[in-house]
Amino acid sequence: MCGRFLLLSDDDFKEIKSIVNEISDKFKVINGEIFPTNYIPTVYSHNGRNVLSSAKWGFPNFNNSGVIINARAESVADKPMFRKSFATKRCLAPANGYYEWLTHKDNIKTKYLISLKEKPLFYMAGLYNMFTDKNGNPYAAVTIITTEANSDISFIHNRMPVILNDESIKTWLDADNTDLTRLQELMRPCAIGKVNYTAL
Repeated sequence: MCGRFLLLSDDDFKEIKSIVNEISDKFKVINGEIFPTNYIPTVYSHNGRNVLSSAKWGFPNFNNSGVIINARAESVADKPMFRKSFATKRCLAPANGYYEWLTHKDNIKTKYLISLKEKPLFYMAGLYNMFTDKNGNPYAAVTIITTEANSDISFIHNRMPVILNDESIKTWLDADNTDLTRLQELMRPCAIGKVNYTAL
């Protein structure tokens, strides 16, 4: 799974944050360690243009008990909560890294920061949708798609976020793309040898 991720104030992030702050006075996009229900930068396609906005991390659960922060790549095309978003509301969540915990036999956990070796900023595949809070106010929410972890990091956890390469981003964001088989092919583990991991 992907339960927390990292967004730092490097040059790439400064540009992202300045745009997000301009278009959203209500929600503050934080940097540093990102937690579920935080508002995060989100890239999506609207009227043929890629738009940068902010969205709450986590789809509300059907019974209002918490949020669903991850969607499994293997089932997004079929599950009622995700299939419409997978077909028409795909997005990106920019990050510098994400966190995962390795649980040892004695139940002690080691926290790892996982990042890409050659890309200080990368894009995780996500889905978004519009929801209404308990006060009747509409808001956008995003969930991050996960897939099987590659062999570099599977010893830490058996899942990892879908990290799209540069060639896949345009296809993923194209709202007019109805080739769901092609889209499913994009949701694969990151290539072996591309990942850094650091115990914290």
